[in-house]
Amino acid sequence: MSRKPLIGITAGLNDQEKYQVLSRYFMEAITTHGALPVMLPLTTDEELLASYAEQLDGFLFSGGGDVDPLFFGQLQQPACGSVDPLRDLHELTLARILLERKDKPVLGICRGLQVLNIALGGDIYQDLPSGYEGKLISHRQKQSAYYASHPVQVTEGSLLHLITRKERLMVNSLHHQAIHHAKGWNVCATAPDGVIEAAELPGHPFFIGVQWHPERLYETDPASSDLFRTFVDACRTM
Repeated sequence: MSRKPLIGITAGLNDQEKYQVLSRYFMEAITTHGALPVMLPLTTDEELLASYAEQLDGFLFSGGGDVDPLFFGQLQQPACGSVDPLRDLHELTLARILLERKDKPVLGICRGLQVLNIALGGDIYQDLPSGYEGKLISHRQKQSAYYASHPVQVTEGSLLHLITRKERLMVNSLHHQAIHHAKGWNVCATAPDGVIEAAELPGHPFFIGVQWHPERLYETDPASSDLFRTFVDACRTM
């Protein structure tokens, strides 16, 4: 029996800041595809995070609330939601450690995509409806999270294209923020309105973020399952 890779998953705090919280769907997606999830402690200790980066086989930056705009050089706008600076600093510190190592697979989902972009020096829209320059499709769907509500165009030849074997994916949409300026990595999927839906790091075997929630789709969507399967395989072999 082959060893199951250990995958660290970032988590947030509940409203009273007493408990760490993590959606079970991230954990279930990892276990279903053959790995063991490890919920990371919410620490900003660089030495401790470097130890996790050494010991674990891969990392999933999970979804959650908004990132404090101070971390990408902006003041908070009225339409920005509640923020958790401790989680922000925890994830940004970990992301920069992993970017320096370049030897661990990384998957970012929704907020996770945005955090990775900020760690690379980019920024995000604090609120798409009030800040996006063009005409938007609906990015906060009213349907269940299990429903794929809009298409994304995948860049031919990208890692995402190689994983899914598709140039067009149907995805769910549960966000009001998104990447504004992608810095240091390549956009590999966009929505019909031009909003960035996925990005990947060139020259890295597996460092990718997606704006949608494949952990809610993989049971019925082969492309979402392929994303997790390829991620777990990379965690096993890198």
